[in-house]
Amino acid sequence: MRKISFVWSCFVMTFFVACQQAEVENPKADDLRMSIVASINGQRESPESRYTGTDPSNVIFKAGDNIGLFVDDKPAIEWIYGNGGWNPNGEMVYWPNKNEHTFRAFYPYDEANDFTSVPMPKLLNQDGSIESISACDFLVANKTQSYGDDGIVEFTGAESSFKHVSTLLKLKFKEGADLEGAILNKVTIEGSYIVSPSYYSFENDGTVTLQPDDASDVLTATDLAYGMSGEETLYFIVNEIQNATTPFKISVEYTVNEKSYMAQMSGFANNSFVGGMCQSYTITIQNNSLVISGAEISPWGVGESLDDIVINGEEKPASV
Repeated sequence: MRKISFVWSCFVMTFFVACQQAEVENPKADDLRMSIVASINGQRESPESRYTGTDPSNVIFKAGDNIGLFVDDKPAIEWIYGNGGWNPNGEMVYWPNKNEHTFRAFYPYDEANDFTSVPMPKLLNQDGSIESISACDFLVANKTQSYGDDGIVEFTGAESSFKHVSTLLKLKFKEGADLEGAILNKVTIEGSYIVSPSYYSFENDGTVTLQPDDASDVLTATDLAYGMSGEETLYFIVNEIQNATTPFKISVEYTVNEKSYMAQMSGFANNSFVGGMCQSYTITIQNNSLVISGAEISPWGVGESLDDIVINGEEKPASV
């Protein structure tokens, strides 16, 4: 009986050791790693600057950008773009299972536990440059999908890529025939809640909740010193506003022959800014008045297509 028990014990121990060895060689054989591919308005991602050159419509992700990703009802996880792909900030992220899940993503990342209340960037500190609007741009994407063949969550294409939420305001300034040598020094835009702190909700196809404060109605760019002989263009990001109760107003301060002047116009933009769109206006300074013409509303961010870049994370082997 002892001999039989000993042989049986050896068999059990051998089986147990073999199982342990298999686990060491492939410790996460049943885990489903998650990867991300992301584009903006249908463009493919690239490690170039998000706003390239002098055209703010060419918007693509750049190294160091970070997005937040909600998987179903879980708090947002931060993913960072670098080395040609997206990587979670911290431990590798895995699919719960191969079933369908809902993914909601936003840029830039901010701590958020609930996809119905995501903080949007502050809009106050803008100087009219492309660099300053880059820090204010808020983008969202969402889709529902299963694991598929490779576990890649693809925020690409016309339906699933990242979209702009706020409004891009493009102001092209020109000097009138009687104002040669004019220098643009200051631009002020006033209107209901145009730079109010805001929160985004992914519910109901996306909604923005404004939380007005004492600085919600005025956006000012100072110390510009822009010559207008070659037509100067300024860019601002503002909240989407429909049928505002307070008429929008634009004021400019400029100098001609070292003398200071100010001109302004009310009813600017027909009291509405359309979310996700670029609204362009040509503004001519003429004596002490403003002439606004050439208004147009166009899609924001249509650009060239590049190939997808996909990098799947792998567990780093233990150091010897």
